[in-house]
Amino acid sequence: MLCLAMLVLLVAAFLPIVGVKWEWLRWAFAAGAVVTLVCQVLSPVPAQGLRERRLSRMNVWSAIMYCVSAACLFVHDDAMQRSWVAFLLAGAVLQIYATMMLSKLHDK
Repeated sequence: MLCLAMLVLLVAAFLPIVGVKWEWLRWAFAAGAVVTLVCQVLSPVPAQGLRERRLSRMNVWSAIMYCVSAACLFVHDDAMQRSWVAFLLAGAVLQIYATMMLSKLHDK
């Protein structure tokens, strides 16, 4: 389910950047962000290792950033509507870092 939600986020974020202006894209982006948050919150936290727990919770923070990004799409302020990409990128950077470090810990 998480992979599908991330795919919806990717498509719904990419199309407006290239110029497609469909009204339902922000709803699709918001739905993908909420499903991502639910999946990350409900994912099991490792019982051992403080670092693993911290990195798995970093994925939750990245999903929260996606939800803030989706909320920016619905605000009728021009500055907030332009800042949705910044929150999206912040969440993506957090998720990439956490995922890479978790896989590095599991390879040992």
